[in-house]
Amino acid sequence: MTPERPLRERLREAGERLLAVHAADDVDEARLEAELLYGRASGLRREQVIAAGAAPPATDAWPTFEALLTRRLGHEPLAYILGQREFYGLTFQVGPGCLVPRPETETLVEAALTAIREHPRSGRLVRVADAGTGSGAIALSVARHASAAKVFATDIAADALQWAGRNRKQLGLTDRVVLLAGDLLEPLTEPLDIVLANLPYIPTEDFEGLPEVIRISEPRIAVEGGETGLEPFHGLAAQLPEHLVDDAFAVLLEVGAGQAGFVEDIVLAALGRPDARVTTHRDLRGIRRVVEVRVGF
Repeated sequence: MTPERPLRERLREAGERLLAVHAADDVDEARLEAELLYGRASGLRREQVIAAGAAPPATDAWPTFEALLTRRLGHEPLAYILGQREFYGLTFQVGPGCLVPRPETETLVEAALTAIREHPRSGRLVRVADAGTGSGAIALSVARHASAAKVFATDIAADALQWAGRNRKQLGLTDRVVLLAGDLLEPLTEPLDIVLANLPYIPTEDFEGLPEVIRISEPRIAVEGGETGLEPFHGLAAQLPEHLVDDAFAVLLEVGAGQAGFVEDIVLAALGRPDARVTTHRDLRGIRRVVEVRVGF
């Protein structure tokens, strides 16, 4: 009888299959994905998968792994298959109907937490809205790390709000975050001190060229921003004057590469406040990722 090949060798071959269909970007990512998928199938943590590399794969786990691998080879997002994604030190449940949280969006959370700390009402209560919350990653991360914040999270998509609700319960933040169905700020009745949003900003033409894992699997409504990619910003900006307090507020928006100047102009025109101060925040790749407009502090 031919000895069964070790797990590490079979996972290496699985990684090569991922690379062949462009489901992974490089060798290291492909190997990581294979290890994570096997961990999901076998109930092992990644370090346990690596430690078991010299032994044959578990007989009962391998068929499940092959089924998961087939889904990934079909360009289903890895986070959907695993059922979760790490973001800002927290674990979020994700799946069809919500955008997978991206590392660059942590730039928005970091800037928002700074704005909350520096707000004149930080010693009492700062009312924060996350417009288009998706999985709730931004709103819940802010609520977890800013005890002074009362956070409202809105989304027009029922599927997305269901994921946000699961994550709110899992993280024990049901009393700190209010979920509301509706278009951006429309469902809100309380005046807001800080508005956050990661709006869809990919132009329609560019959307058609995105990798299949995004274009086919993730909700188009959360990715595509119309012909110029700026339409959602115009929509949110038009709502800002009636929802923001007068004395001290901030608006922080994630933007695509090259969009910061355009979004700044859109927000300033809508606010009509000559005392507004604009700051941009760069992500880890050096891209101007977040536009922040402050008034009164």
